[in-house]
Amino acid sequence: MHVAGIGRVYVKATQFLQPQAVEVDPDGIRHDRAFALVEADDKFVNSDQHRVFMSLRFDYDAATETLSLNLPDGRRVEGTAEATGRRFTIEHFGLRNIDVAELDGPWREMLSTHAGRPIALVRCLSERRAIDVFPITFVTTGSLVRLAREAGGTVDPARFRAGFIIDHAGEHDEDGWDGRILKLGNAVLRVRTGVPRCAITGFNPRTGERDQEVMKSLIRYRDKVSLPDGMLPDYATPGFATYAEVLTPGTVAVGDRVELLP
Repeated sequence: MHVAGIGRVYVKATQFLQPQAVEVDPDGIRHDRAFALVEADDKFVNSDQHRVFMSLRFDYDAATETLSLNLPDGRRVEGTAEATGRRFTIEHFGLRNIDVAELDGPWREMLSTHAGRPIALVRCLSERRAIDVFPITFVTTGSLVRLAREAGGTVDPARFRAGFIIDHAGEHDEDGWDGRILKLGNAVLRVRTGVPRCAITGFNPRTGERDQEVMKSLIRYRDKVSLPDGMLPDYATPGFATYAEVLTPGTVAVGDRVELLP
């Protein structure tokens, strides 16, 4: 097995990026979901609204604490990434509380104009940033092939916004890896359960347009899974991709060997 692809997004709900190498720290891929979009009621933008922002590409320069935004019309906007604005706490769907601070600069005006409603950009100050459950998720190429067969066409793995794509031919072999140890590059992970999916998988990960009925395929052939460790016990949907937690931080690059340790 080897790492076939890597995914990261600096601003949750915006366009997913494919870096060639990343640092994995105890909170996941470094800077992954370090920033998030917030509605007028001081809540994160809900998943059913992510499609509005998928065409926005953010890049982050940690050395200069600068964010840049590439808009669909070709404009580019830059501003500070420093958390200098109003600080508050977001209760994240009953999973945990996340401390955030709004970013000053052009962000509120630009994002609100794009969305047609008030939207703020915040930096997440708590551990794991704006990651929903466990720090890492991954998919395998074998499972993507099976899903493509069920869906009648290729399914872009970016729809699942997973940190790693692992080249492994077995279809859904990872369903039996819960608790196993996985080494990617020199990072070591503990595999957990499958990821319950939602309708956001049906939207194009670059344009936000609804263009593929992925959930109908998952409902047809995949069992429902719940979040691990008793989180939201009444919530269960068809599973695709797999959670993992970080045991040993390290560097992971595309092409690195992946080992499922005994």
